[in-house]
Amino acid sequence: MAKELFESAGQAVGNIRAGINVGNSLEAHGHYTGNDMTQYELQWGEPPLKIELFEAMAAAGFNAIRLPVTWKHHFDEQGTIDPKWLGYVQQRVDEVLSLGLYCIINLHHDGGEGSWILASKEGFDQKGGIFKRLWEQIAGHFKNYGEKLIFEALNEPINAAREWEANDPDSVEGTRLFNQCFVDTVRASGGNNAQRNLIVMPYAGAYSKGRLDTFTMPDDSAKGHMIFEIHCYDPEGFSWYRAPWTVVRDSWGTPDDYSRIEELKNMLAAFKDKWGVPVVIGEFGSQDKQNEGARALQAGELVRAMGSIGVKCFWWECGAFCVFDRRECEVKFPEIVSALTGE
Repeated sequence: MAKELFESAGQAVGNIRAGINVGNSLEAHGHYTGNDMTQYELQWGEPPLKIELFEAMAAAGFNAIRLPVTWKHHFDEQGTIDPKWLGYVQQRVDEVLSLGLYCIINLHHDGGEGSWILASKEGFDQKGGIFKRLWEQIAGHFKNYGEKLIFEALNEPINAAREWEANDPDSVEGTRLFNQCFVDTVRASGGNNAQRNLIVMPYAGAYSKGRLDTFTMPDDSAKGHMIFEIHCYDPEGFSWYRAPWTVVRDSWGTPDDYSRIEELKNMLAAFKDKWGVPVVIGEFGSQDKQNEGARALQAGELVRAMGSIGVKCFWWECGAFCVFDRRECEVKFPEIVSALTGE
């Protein structure tokens, strides 16, 4: 039976204390096309997901988990999803929700680098039907799930030229078309989806002033149930241990570092005021360079600054970003985890 009244998007984001991704697992993809669903999530080097990891994250103070999911090797030419994969995703969703945590699922590497979803009018004309078909099935499958399951349209949509910095009208319009299709499709799917909180993001998930100024929130038949998301790996030379386009460093805390956080805070505050929607930073983080103190400082300052305007942050957790030992399901970098959760 559908719930009479879901919490609003603002209430949901307000109730999120700390968020974390579980990356390089359900969104991993490559050349494997067999029937063993576990093999798909092992392709990028992470161990199989298990509830003990989610329990460890909850115990550490995280109450929201973003589960990136890639679907492109799991549907046929008509867009029909392999029921085995849908069931496999459901198992992980159920584990997260069983702990009382928020859970976000999306179309992940179906957008972004190497994607079949291209942010342009032509891209939508070509693939919008398949995109709609996928969300009809995903939304239909989970339509009776409660308010702590949140859908995210797609991850970091970019154009055919793979231009991460693009902000041309066609790229902006293509992103808008996919976002609007997502909202309309989920709302029409019945059950609790009429009120479910939904997440959309701009082209490439980027947050420049120009990108925010040109973004249009989708029309929505449900009022107060939309969330806006951006990603932040700034400064890139600190976040990544290999970034040939900039200067790589293991320290953080210059006046410029602080001013860039303040600039982002001001931009997101203005966006919230303009559209009246809550905002999350769906991905941020820094790779390990044997610099836990600097990583904790940067994470803590970003979380604090964003928290002052009600924006919640989700750490990107995989590989060299990991603050958990994902095999042993225990905290690996307690100083960073404390900075993220406040505990």
